[in-house]
Amino acid sequence: MNRLLTIYISLGITTILFSCKITDAIIDTAGPLPRLPNWGYLTADMNGADWSKTYKNAYQVTHGSTNYADNPKGVFYTLTSILYSPEGYNRQELLFQKIPFFPMPGRHKVASCNSYAGCESSDKPQVALFESLSDGDVAGDFFYTVDSEDNYIQIDSYNAKTQEIKGSFQLTLANARIPRSSDVLPDTLRFRNGRFHTKIIRYKARGE
Repeated sequence: MNRLLTIYISLGITTILFSCKITDAIIDTAGPLPRLPNWGYLTADMNGADWSKTYKNAYQVTHGSTNYADNPKGVFYTLTSILYSPEGYNRQELLFQKIPFFPMPGRHKVASCNSYAGCESSDKPQVALFESLSDGDVAGDFFYTVDSEDNYIQIDSYNAKTQEIKGSFQLTLANARIPRSSDVLPDTLRFRNGRFHTKIIRYKARGE
């Protein structure tokens, strides 16, 4: 097993990722838009409209990764989809973490983990949406699950040979930051008809 240790910093959240022998993706920061790993798609209706059209002419990247954790001990699946404004200055990141791996078909209830609540060691599947502004330098609003709602991610299929994964999800998220940092999104986000088909990708620095 060929493992690569990568530190992935996303809007102030640090996650340590290890990967098996899977698809390589070059991280290239040159150009007007971030060049992050992207394979497949993630789509959903948010409050009755297409989430990918929150920004006009938006740019979206979606990929999966594996997360080998010591506490809680185990192997988990992470799904990331980031939506950028056309110039790349503003973005929204939808992040699922700690989905049991290998992701056998099945439905997993998800909740959010506030880093100040001491839940980092929990092995429960987690999700949140984060905004960032000013080319990613300023943290915007963050949205956590409304736990009285039916929030889940459904794994429909996983291909160990190609590392492709397909599934669906449903979420109701509420803003947790007062006062608001921006008015791009409403206070409550209802994601319905969520679908994804992506691939688990190994991060690889240019020149490696």
